[in-house]
Amino acid sequence: MNTFFDESGALNIDEIILKHPSFNKIMEDGVVTNEELEELQGQVVNLLKKLEESLNPHQIDQVRELLAEVSVLVAVNSYKQGL
Repeated sequence: MNTFFDESGALNIDEIILKHPSFNKIMEDGVVTNEELEELQGQVVNLLKKLEESLNPHQIDQVRELLAEVSVLVAVNSYKQGL
């Protein structure tokens, strides 16, 4: 998959998540453990460190802003779903 969007131009993050090996590995037994979360956090940190090494300062700022906005989106969506 080479795009973040589906045919209609909508963000296809749900499809990306559902097809991602780390999501499927964690969800296969229907239980999310602290160990799985710690492992996933480590994977994210490692990926960000590798990415940061290949980016210039402007690109790093763009990625930081993207991560912040995605995190806000997840947080407010979770909050709304909990209401």
